[in-house]
Amino acid sequence: MRPRFFVCLLAVVSPLVAAEAPLFPPAPLSSAGAVARSAHTPGELLAAETAADRALALGLPSVASDLYLRLLAPGSGFDGDRSALRLSCATALMEYGRLDEAQRVLDAETGPRGPAWKLRAALIAANDRRIEQARREIADVRVDQLPGQDRGWWYFLQGMLADAANKFDQSRDFYAQAIQHAATELARVRFDLAREQAFLRRGEVNLDALRANAERFQGQKVGYGAIKQYAIGLYATGHQGEAVGQLQRLLQSLPHVEVNEVDEVRLLLGMIDGATQGSAGRDALFRLLENGHDAGRQRIALMLLAQASTQGVAADEFRSRLDRMIATQPPHPILDYLLLARAESALLAKDFAQAEDDARSLLDRFPGSQLRAYALGVLTNATWEQRRYRTAADYAEKARAVLPPGPARSQLGVVVAEAWYRAGDYRSAADAYAAALRELPPDVAPGQVMFQRVESEIDAGRLDQARTLLDGFARNPSFDIDDRWQAEWNLARSLEAAGRQADALSRVAALLAPGAPLPNDASLRARMAWLRARLSLDAGKPAEAFKLASGLVPGLEGIAPDLKSTIASSAALIAAQAEFALNRPDDALAALKKLRADFPHSDAAVYSMIAEADYFLSKDRSVDAQQRLVQLADEYKDSPYAPYALYRAALLAERRGQDASFQDANRLIEQLVSRYPTSDLVFYARLKQGDLLRKLNEFDLAQRAYEYLVRNYPQHRDIPAVLLSLADCHAAQAGTNPEHAARALEIYEGLISRPDASADMRVEAGYKLGAAYRRRGDLKRATEVWWQDVVSAFLVNPAHAASLGARGRSWMARTLFDLADLLERQGKPDEARRALTLVMNSKLSTASVELARAKIAQASGNPRP
Repeated sequence: MRPRFFVCLLAVVSPLVAAEAPLFPPAPLSSAGAVARSAHTPGELLAAETAADRALALGLPSVASDLYLRLLAPGSGFDGDRSALRLSCATALMEYGRLDEAQRVLDAETGPRGPAWKLRAALIAANDRRIEQARREIADVRVDQLPGQDRGWWYFLQGMLADAANKFDQSRDFYAQAIQHAATELARVRFDLAREQAFLRRGEVNLDALRANAERFQGQKVGYGAIKQYAIGLYATGHQGEAVGQLQRLLQSLPHVEVNEVDEVRLLLGMIDGATQGSAGRDALFRLLENGHDAGRQRIALMLLAQASTQGVAADEFRSRLDRMIATQPPHPILDYLLLARAESALLAKDFAQAEDDARSLLDRFPGSQLRAYALGVLTNATWEQRRYRTAADYAEKARAVLPPGPARSQLGVVVAEAWYRAGDYRSAADAYAAALRELPPDVAPGQVMFQRVESEIDAGRLDQARTLLDGFARNPSFDIDDRWQAEWNLARSLEAAGRQADALSRVAALLAPGAPLPNDASLRARMAWLRARLSLDAGKPAEAFKLASGLVPGLEGIAPDLKSTIASSAALIAAQAEFALNRPDDALAALKKLRADFPHSDAAVYSMIAEADYFLSKDRSVDAQQRLVQLADEYKDSPYAPYALYRAALLAERRGQDASFQDANRLIEQLVSRYPTSDLVFYARLKQGDLLRKLNEFDLAQRAYEYLVRNYPQHRDIPAVLLSLADCHAAQAGTNPEHAARALEIYEGLISRPDASADMRVEAGYKLGAAYRRRGDLKRATEVWWQDVVSAFLVNPAHAASLGARGRSWMARTLFDLADLLERQGKPDEARRALTLVMNSKLSTASVELARAKIAQASGNPRP
């Protein structure tokens, strides 16, 4: 169990919606309140594990072993079946030839060492020529005790042991049975390769006798085998160079018609000399792959070349040669394998486009190939690494569909769920995690998947479903207490954010009730106790909050010092806020002062100044509130609260409504922008600055502020508000320059049809556009705009009328009143009356209805008393 808690981030309420809404106070919690169970989710870890499994199946043990070792490393977050992972890692290391390291991985197993463990221990010993030890390890292991994917290796080991005893007829039978028990075509290729490598490691050799046979039959067909056996003997006795020379000379002397012999010698040369860059063995393997006649040997050659070509110049050459072979006509006999090899090589090189193209080509050209699952695995990994998670989910689901029931299929179920989660489709993720729980992979702890399913429901906003689910999981022994508390924390924070403080408090209080089971993680207990105090304050229970917060510190023993300090300071803040709510301001102010003295560098100490400013503001002491916010920004310049404090101080200065206070507000905004140029508040600060400059009749400067925002934040969600203010600024300057009037008309007209502008804003822009035309004397155009673009579009149209807010209804009433006045002046009293009647029938506001009724009565000659 390795819970991850992120740093608390600053949450800013949009100033356009609630300009003076306070920030959330500091909390010992993660971003947005969430607690993630580990540094890596099950899906992410399984994506890495399936990539390792695929690399091993494709004959890339170096790649596979690196991936397995990363998953086994401390801090990886892998909480599943480490025993199974350790066996896979040992297999990869053994095939890679790192026998000592494979043995160390096996020896690290602290649990039961069952048949699968003993099989690998025996294989490692046999590959290291420790034959007697291999016999002891495998002595009491029967083939029917092993899982299906291991049974071929049991037969293979028996073949190696028979070889060591010079029982070659038996060894051939065992090797044949190993190949028969291979679950896939790729597994058969791996056994073919392993069998050939085993021949090179046969026991005692009589080099003199082998040399004599090679010389006696030289130049004869029967001598081909003798020379090969002699080369193998030379290799086995450490004379690799001589062995290579023998095979090269044999190749040169073989007649072209001896195609099978040529293939076999090239493969043997590649195995003895290796496939490293520039070697004779590598050249022989490429020639076998390009021109050979035995598809089985070509697959082995491809696997050997892929193993030696995972990076650098070797990888570049490998892909270049594959390019030529894939492009040849007629198609290469093992084209599907070539496509898969190039796809995997491209994936290792992060050439995702090539990897995807080759995998899709394999699927399209070979719909019945046994390599389909591997191709879909490449596509899953490629799209995952590019964070195209929806597409990754689709490919992983298709891969599941072509796999038989078993660990690989169930692992992909979790990958599907994780991909949906990362794509932000939390409902699909929740459903996929539910399916994964029904077909759980053996190397994934059930609690991990349960936790992720609850998280998916929470993030989907289905808090009641999450609550019901969590209650059910709480009765499942696989859902351990720490998992449950972490999920409860996240649910409580989400309920709190949704305004359901009472529901959140009820759950937290139940967890902390006397006699309830407690988590092993002391820090989680402390966090939950803090949350209970915080929720009590938010739920309007200050006396309870004060009591709980004041009693938190004694329960903080045994947790990390930094977290202890964070919780203690946050608890002191809650207690002080509770005292404000209990009308004990002097005690509250003294507590906040002590908080700053005891924890001077804490977030709570910084926020204490915001709490004081809130108190002063509640007592109409706005100057004191502003001073406290400015003090915060000056004393804690590096705090994430500092830009917010300056912004809010500017708003308080503006509220006083005098030119001097406007100038003060503008100065504070300049400080914010210059000190914190990357803050999210810069946009709103510049917007507010433009508004302030307009109030000071500094229209030119205001225009520049708005134009700066239009240039630098063209995609910002609130850019329509900037455009409206910019148009107002141009309209205010229209009397001095006709270009301003034209620009204002252009912006207002654009806003009316702008889809990202709210209905209220579009109505306001329409009213102002019509008013601008009226001022220019274009009464016809003014009438058209007000009726067609405002009244008809947003009041007569029921779809839009329902979306009007208070601001939009106010501008709509104003439009109708001015339209009625314009129609009256044009000698159209009946139409003017209908415009006023619309105000009444639409009930835009009580005041507007009364005014419309009065105007109708006045026009009828019956003024109301």
